[in-house]
Amino acid sequence: MREVFYIAGFDPRSPKYYYSIFKNNIHKTSAIEQNELNISKFQIDNSPYFNVDYKGVKTKYNFLIWNDIVKEHFCKRFFEVFGALFVALFNYPISGAVYMVARYSRTQLIAGYYPIVFILLSYFLTGFFCYGLSYFIQNYILWIICSILLFYLATKGIFYLGMNAGMFWLLSIYRFCYKYARSEIKGADERNESFANEIIKSLKNNQNTNDEVMIVAHSVGAIIAISSVARVIEKSKIEGLNISNLKLVLIGGCIPLVSFHKYADKFKKELEIVANSGITWLDFSSKIDGACFFKVDYIKLLRQNAKSPKLISVGFFKIYDKKTYKNIRYKWYQVHFLYLKATQIRGGYDYFYLTIDPNKLEDKKFEGANDGSLSISPKTA
Repeated sequence: MREVFYIAGFDPRSPKYYYSIFKNNIHKTSAIEQNELNISKFQIDNSPYFNVDYKGVKTKYNFLIWNDIVKEHFCKRFFEVFGALFVALFNYPISGAVYMVARYSRTQLIAGYYPIVFILLSYFLTGFFCYGLSYFIQNYILWIICSILLFYLATKGIFYLGMNAGMFWLLSIYRFCYKYARSEIKGADERNESFANEIIKSLKNNQNTNDEVMIVAHSVGAIIAISSVARVIEKSKIEGLNISNLKLVLIGGCIPLVSFHKYADKFKKELEIVANSGITWLDFSSKIDGACFFKVDYIKLLRQNAKSPKLISVGFFKIYDKKTYKNIRYKWYQVHFLYLKATQIRGGYDYFYLTIDPNKLEDKKFEGANDGSLSISPKTA
């Protein structure tokens, strides 16, 4: 048996949405033998979960929920968006995060600042057109009315594009991560403590077995996972629990959005606790994913004597046919969720192989690992 605890990214959608992604894609993916697969319905006991039986191994797939916190920090209104814009433009440079990102992940810096450029340029052009109207409309009151109407329509258009293209999602993440680095997210400590207690409960139930307890976190969920797992490790020391079967998998993560801030002492300490624990820890990222930090060794950059996670590159061009890859290559928002989707070509990264295949996590090897190991395909593993 295996227990998986999944922590979603900065997404207000419910666990049912992620269950539907899992269920719809596991039946299409290249790495799973469908005749040996059985997946249960979505269930809620104390927390939401479902079960998967594959090749004689049962996996209980739990959801650790924090989408209510995401909803509180998701920018939708005018002043919320401009508040997040202010944080990205001024607070990030002051905190040292922009310097660190520019030094160690320039691609992320370019991808990260495009919503800021889009908003500022859009309003600059709106102001320019409003000014231009004054040459054609001589009546001052009529010009004011037309300018207000133009500003209103431009704002509606900017907000429509911002919401649908993921730009306001990015700005919301920037503001959230800045506040998280400063320990200013209300309810975050309590939620991390709750997550840690759920994981501890599973560890206690598996002390006399060789069953895995795997924490899988996507995107900003990786930040939450570090804080929660650090608590698990500390509690386990106090209670004398064996954590050799505790595994941590981060996918498309953005740890540096917190750890690169000079204020993030608490989070950096949590990173050190996890890094020094000796647990199996994998970090997957892709070069074409503009919302993650591709193979950035954030532990090494702490300049502490701690073991880095195994950094693994996900080559989507190897697991999708040429037509599909060409279609999604520059759609970074879709790419960011591609880690959780079905693959077309067997042999490389596959989320379902990663989470439900009978082999232990440490026995699954992937291309692009920073230890130089060769990949073992799902077919031969």
